[in-house]
Amino acid sequence: MTLRNQTLFFEQFRRNFTQTGAIMPSSPALGQAASAHLARPRPPARILEAGAGTGSFTREIIPLLIPGDRLDVVEISSELTGFLQQRLIDEGLLRRSGVASAGLDIRLINADLLQFPFDTDYDFIIFSLPLTNFPPDMVAALLAIMMQHLRPGGVFSYVKYIFIGQFKYYLGGAQTRAKMDGNQAIIQDYARQYQFERSVVVANVPSTWVNYW
Repeated sequence: MTLRNQTLFFEQFRRNFTQTGAIMPSSPALGQAASAHLARPRPPARILEAGAGTGSFTREIIPLLIPGDRLDVVEISSELTGFLQQRLIDEGLLRRSGVASAGLDIRLINADLLQFPFDTDYDFIIFSLPLTNFPPDMVAALLAIMMQHLRPGGVFSYVKYIFIGQFKYYLGGAQTRAKMDGNQAIIQDYARQYQFERSVVVANVPSTWVNYW
């Protein structure tokens, strides 16, 4: 992790915990787990990364792409989007999209997912937004949009940090607990309908569940 990456992440965390959620950038192990189904033998696909941050997942996803793939990377922060673009160029990852023979289509998009004009559905959605930080109506709207744009047979992977939610729940007031209870009810309803696999990544701070729907 570069000093610039770490500094920018903590600045975003300090200014907007609601959108950042984590206390440190995600580890390579977590990025690999979130994109595990993308790594399996498959035909060309359309992939959405929702909430790219400083690119911890993006840099694990791009090497898994095959000719014919399209990757849409959506990040709400303009500062993080600019940082991510330069990071991927510096690491030689974004240049692959400019090589015609590679047949890759990689798009970095600075947008709010709730207002994003989707022009396609996706075979894989890799989602790392901190749902437990959001109001229940926002959680419901985000998950509805994700499921609406997940193709039949597609895979939605969602990361959930272990322990952070519990700390917030027990240290927060009644309003915080009511919001988190509402969020959890929505998430569990989707999980009962769609979840087919779950893994845990301990090589991350904090340890994290990766849920596959």
